[in-house]
Amino acid sequence: MTQPPQTKPARRGPPQIARAGATVLADLARKTKYVDPSLSDHWPTIAGRQIAALCRPGRIRGAPGGAGKGGRTLEVIAPNGAAAAQLQMLADDLKSRVNRYLGPNSVSHIAIRQSNCGAPFPPPGGEDRETPLSAALTSFRAAVKRKNGGK
Repeated sequence: MTQPPQTKPARRGPPQIARAGATVLADLARKTKYVDPSLSDHWPTIAGRQIAALCRPGRIRGAPGGAGKGGRTLEVIAPNGAAAAQLQMLADDLKSRVNRYLGPNSVSHIAIRQSNCGAPFPPPGGEDRETPLSAALTSFRAAVKRKNGGK
């Protein structure tokens, strides 16, 4: 009696893209010192709701060593000039919050860079925030609904 030919074992499925992508991006971020992945992940908690809504973390530049040696600079990215101006007033608060997270004197300077996206960053935690645009759209929808007899 002849045995049936052996088949190859089934291949494993592809890796989850989120896991593979997160690993690649975390390695890239560490190599380029663009942003500490844990800093980015916990940004709303670290910076606070008000500041996190105005910016996102960018590159950390400079040599570690505290304020006596010049220290490191955290670059934060603001979506527009108004947010950048507001951040300038909150820079000392942001620096102390980041140093509470990273360790004493980890960051001695905050550099604010304005991006060209022109739109505010989404609110932290996925919360809905009433903006002038959303208020206007809500009002418009209500007017259309009234005109169509509530339909």
